[in-house]
Amino acid sequence: MNPIDALSQTLKINPDAARLVSAGLGVLAAAAILISWGSDLEDLRLAATYVLAFACVVTLLAFIARNNRMTMVLSWILVAGFGMFVLGLVGSVFRVPPSLPPTPCYLRILFELPETCIESLRNTDNDLRIGSAAPVLAPNGGPERIWRAQDGVTPEATDHQGDVFVQFTEGVRQSEAVSLSEALAKLDWQIQEPSTGGELVKVGPDTNEVRYFKAADREAAIALAQTIHGLHPDTPIYVRDFTRLGAFSREGRLELWLSQPLGPSA
Repeated sequence: MNPIDALSQTLKINPDAARLVSAGLGVLAAAAILISWGSDLEDLRLAATYVLAFACVVTLLAFIARNNRMTMVLSWILVAGFGMFVLGLVGSVFRVPPSLPPTPCYLRILFELPETCIESLRNTDNDLRIGSAAPVLAPNGGPERIWRAQDGVTPEATDHQGDVFVQFTEGVRQSEAVSLSEALAKLDWQIQEPSTGGELVKVGPDTNEVRYFKAADREAAIALAQTIHGLHPDTPIYVRDFTRLGAFSREGRLELWLSQPLGPSA
């Protein structure tokens, strides 16, 4: 039994339709591998494992299929599920919708929660703590270095040309997020949707933090955190290295996560 006949028998479709479905599945499998290849070798192996598992299950169903309607239904569900998985994989690259986790964590979603994955892939060696009042976090395998803003420094406009995406949790009032977003926008930071304060999220980090996804954006992330500390001197903020998750992020993209109330403005 060749693959086309097997697919035709399993899905109960004619050979021409089976060839079309087979070609489509091949394209989806190739897309999954190519996207994962652009991320990391470990992600590539994981995507290849998914493709192989899908092929094995389809092959098994083809051999046990004996005009069984349940087998046909399960096969179509499997084909549709694989297609949706790859569409989600593509969406994770472009973060559309924004609630999709980054690609490496999307691939691991069957094994760990996205929040856990994101935190585990953070490079703790490059963590910075801005503000002398900031609490010391557990090192998690890497030392933290402290950067202290100079007293009396007034925030200045920036020449950073990338986008800054703001997320705030229920622990921060929207009015606070709006006020900070608009203040940063006046200093020429390219804040997305400053009038709404960014996006309200259900889950966030334990501290306020700026995340960068390209090594070249590290200094911009520090400058953004320094600016926020200048606007709210009593508010500690951290700079986090998420370059492991930034394979498909545009250079210049920064994320500001607000989980703790902002102190009084300077």
